[in-house]
Amino acid sequence: MIASKYKKAAPPTWREIFTEKRGGARLLVGLIFVILLATFLHFREVRIDVLELDATAKGYIVAQIDFSFPDSEATYVLKQEAIKDVGNIYRFRESEIKKVRHRFEMNLINNPLWRKEQDATFEEMYNALDAVVDTLKSANITDSRTNSKREELNLPQGTFYTSSDLQLDEPVVLDPSFWRQVSVNVIEEYNYPKATVDYIIRFFGEHPWRLQNDLDSYRYFKSLVEKTIPEKYTYISAGSKIIDQGEKVTDRHLSMLGAMKKALADSRNLWEWETILGSFLFALSLTLAGVLYLRIFQTEVYVSFRQTSLVASIIILTLFLSKLAEYILLQNDHQLIDFVRYPIFIPFATILFCMLLNQQIAILFSFALTIIIGITLAVEHSNFLFINLITVIGAILSSRSLKKRKDVFSTVAKVWCLAVPVMIAFNLVGSSLFSMATLTDFFSAGICLFIIAMLLIGVMPLFESLFNVMTDISLMEFLDPSNELLRRLAQEAPGTYHHSVTVSNLAESIASAIGANPILARVGAMYHDIGKTNNPHYYTENLLLEGSSTFNIHKLLLATESVQVIKSHVTEGEYMARKYKLPSQIIDFIKQHHGTTLIQYFYHKQLEEIKGTKERVDEQQFRYPGPKPQTKEAAILMICDSVEATSRSLEEFSEASVRKMVEKMILDRIEDGQFDECPLTFHELWMIKNKLVTLILASAHARIRYPKKPEGSGK
Repeated sequence: MIASKYKKAAPPTWREIFTEKRGGARLLVGLIFVILLATFLHFREVRIDVLELDATAKGYIVAQIDFSFPDSEATYVLKQEAIKDVGNIYRFRESEIKKVRHRFEMNLINNPLWRKEQDATFEEMYNALDAVVDTLKSANITDSRTNSKREELNLPQGTFYTSSDLQLDEPVVLDPSFWRQVSVNVIEEYNYPKATVDYIIRFFGEHPWRLQNDLDSYRYFKSLVEKTIPEKYTYISAGSKIIDQGEKVTDRHLSMLGAMKKALADSRNLWEWETILGSFLFALSLTLAGVLYLRIFQTEVYVSFRQTSLVASIIILTLFLSKLAEYILLQNDHQLIDFVRYPIFIPFATILFCMLLNQQIAILFSFALTIIIGITLAVEHSNFLFINLITVIGAILSSRSLKKRKDVFSTVAKVWCLAVPVMIAFNLVGSSLFSMATLTDFFSAGICLFIIAMLLIGVMPLFESLFNVMTDISLMEFLDPSNELLRRLAQEAPGTYHHSVTVSNLAESIASAIGANPILARVGAMYHDIGKTNNPHYYTENLLLEGSSTFNIHKLLLATESVQVIKSHVTEGEYMARKYKLPSQIIDFIKQHHGTTLIQYFYHKQLEEIKGTKERVDEQQFRYPGPKPQTKEAAILMICDSVEATSRSLEEFSEASVRKMVEKMILDRIEDGQFDECPLTFHELWMIKNKLVTLILASAHARIRYPKKPEGSGK
């Protein structure tokens, strides 16, 4: 870089610590980036082979770790053994209960002897009868083994009663133990006298009963017994085969894989401080490596807070989108991971890097993202790495031709065409080329790239706005001749417009030669003199119209008055650019294309007017307001602007005179310190000089002289 002047800086204030110049903001962004990257690396999915129920396993799977899984088959066997002790459950037929109740009621009416045996009224006897009948209606009768099972499992007794010799075909007389249970329950629940209840029970007990199966109670009791059986866990040791090739996938296999995945995740100890610190150090190491690369090889990006933040934002956004895609592929019930076998993520970041920054950054960080995402996501690592590396190269090569937003689709189409041979190769190796899987791979890759194209179209303007970055796509829109400012310039100041077109051609060619942005240089050159539309007749290039000379208004003005008008085209141009909402990058060209150079003609005219020495003239009054060029493109414009204008006044037009003029222009600006604040090197200035000489000589090439038409020959 050309020598700069340094001043001793004052100690930074707290406000300055977090400004772009002090680097505090860069530190803050770096810390946030490290934390987010560490989170991505820390909470990564455990990758295991995905199987589909009832499908055929394409290969064998071996346990990667010791684990236990809920064995539904073993649990089912235990439950079946437990319910073997559950016998049939019966209940009284309501018709039988009504019939016996009717007989008892008739006995109370027709046999008054019961009054001698019972110290109870008829109403009390009738109420007790209701209680017994209700108890019998809700009674569940089963054998002693089933009731013992109930007691063994501590299940509630409810309405269960025990009786022997139970059958459905013939009426049976229930054993006394059953009726004793009924009597006790009636007495406890309804609080009737024991003698009254026993009298009714004896009458009901003498009656033979026809029972029926109580299926609802039987199923309910079975479910209670099954719930008491704990889930059986089966232990699987590492290295054991989970499923063999060609074996049909069952629920048991899926359960084993799910348990192994959980065991692998638990073994990582995500919430232990050592694991968290390890992930943080990984992220910090990767970040420092990226920062060192920017500092050594991409100095312009490193010193710019906006551009370093842009790099970090693109990386974080790509990691987030890849994590979101992984979640969708793995969590979907249809197992989309089987459908999208070759997910393509990285070209999204590659194209953003190429358009918003440069190809060198795109190469390094795209390759780094491919490795980080490839080893972190639950994908087939080798396939993912290879196909994304190939598509990254294709995206870098294709992005050079991006001039319009719709070209994004053609770019991703070229990337897809590059991915197709890779997928064919993978399927050839896997002996599945002539199968539906190959077509599925082509289609899923196309879907991935189409989504990337849609995201790019939506995200790119957002990045341009947030980080004040102009892409070639946006810049090309400002070269449209129908743009209002360019149309005004062509109509109101045609000489200036022609000058701007010529300078833009020179600036574009030179920017390409030294590796600067040619589109940016061309756009900046087209708009650098728009301030002259306010007073076009004050500028030399607009004084000659149709070959006739017009009056030079500066002959009527003092040098100090003329210089104010000349300088005003910079401030007027900046005002017009802001009024028409031009981007700040173009406004910078307007402000910087003259830097702080001295307006020589009027400076010397002032010396002649006052007939004095330089000490009597305020030189600063005759300098442009600046600032000096801050970028290579702005410095190129300064050189091309002055050289193009001066080349028109050369008395002798030859290679020697042109070279001498160009060298003098560049040397004068170096000595004046105009390039102190831009990253131009002496080697680049040498390249600019040689290129400019070639271009100016080419623009003044000789033409063939056509013979004159003989007089009187007609048309």
